[in-house]
Amino acid sequence: MTLKDFQFNNTNHFVAMEYYALILNRTYLVLITKEYLIGLKVNGLAGVETKEGIVSKWVSSKIAIKGDLNNYWSYVKPKYLETYENLNLFDGSILKADRANFIVKRNEITEVSYNSSKKWGMGYYPHDGKVYISYSKARKREFIILGDQSGKKIADMIYF
Repeated sequence: MTLKDFQFNNTNHFVAMEYYALILNRTYLVLITKEYLIGLKVNGLAGVETKEGIVSKWVSSKIAIKGDLNNYWSYVKPKYLETYENLNLFDGSILKADRANFIVKRNEITEVSYNSSKKWGMGYYPHDGKVYISYSKARKREFIILGDQSGKKIADMIYF
């Protein structure tokens, strides 16, 4: 199955941000299938726009998210989706397309939890807390739930 064949509904995907390397971040479209969580990087570094300093203002304007910030699709850059649209979601092709992408087998997920507290550093970006997953060999992920999505519902969707 490819991304363009994926039948999106309100219980099989979400958009979230994840921090890496301490202060950097990336945004994912996470697909929930019967057997997998598939994370597709759909935006690079994002930040809050600043009004101070010519260089800071220019740089921050390039990485700030534009549009309706409550709509989680505003955080997705179409050029990323175009990269994945014809790739097989299950054969590892998406992992080769971007090393930040991931595939987690749902039967290896050992814990899913939701924390409604806001993530420090998110500035004016609306978000509904964080969803944590633990899976094979003590691996963990922290997803910051962007826009108008329910972190609690997402945690429930992941855990079945």
